[in-house]
Amino acid sequence: MSDLMIAVVGGGGALLGAAVGGAAAVKAATVQARHGQETARLAYEGPIDAARRTAQRAAYARLLTSAHEFHAAATPALGAARLLIKATDARARNEPHNITEQALDRAQAAVAQTIGAAEVVAAAQHVRLEGPPHIAVAANAVDEKAQELAYVFAHAEQIYEDMTGHRYGVEQSASDLHVLLTLAIERFTESASAHLNINRQAPAPRRRLLWRRGAARPGTLDQ
Repeated sequence: MSDLMIAVVGGGGALLGAAVGGAAAVKAATVQARHGQETARLAYEGPIDAARRTAQRAAYARLLTSAHEFHAAATPALGAARLLIKATDARARNEPHNITEQALDRAQAAVAQTIGAAEVVAAAQHVRLEGPPHIAVAANAVDEKAQELAYVFAHAEQIYEDMTGHRYGVEQSASDLHVLLTLAIERFTESASAHLNINRQAPAPRRRLLWRRGAARPGTLDQ
């Protein structure tokens, strides 16, 4: 081979090597840039997510505290509400009952001491603000049952009349609503706990391997 051909071949090899090396350098720089962007994104979003979880945890705790307090306050008044509704129902139908006025006075006092539903309503609104949607749904159930139970307590001696002239007292049972409130609180607790634990234990984001020397199949997922 002549000196000229040797020079040409050598020069071509050098150019090819430079091209390959340059492509690898560009690829490596691209990977490094994307890694830097991901690191910056996590550094930015990390504190935001932590602050959001802290706010959600506080809102959930507030609802659970207020719901449990109302639930506990309502427990000793269930029998009193039942007594008042029974007497009111009898009066609505113009039927006699064997409940003394003293017993009714004690029942009225017991029901009047059952407070706390307003705190449940306010706490549920806070949870709806913080989200996420499925936790807001669970909070709505607690709110709804607390309000229904509070309504029964407040209207235990109310007489209603329908379009046909039929008179009656409160038709809902305070004891049944108390049980439904218990179930709603339990479901909310489970949902909120699962949500907070998933956020706390979230796995690191999966990374895509763009290039690796000697890799048989570039683009596979590095787990």
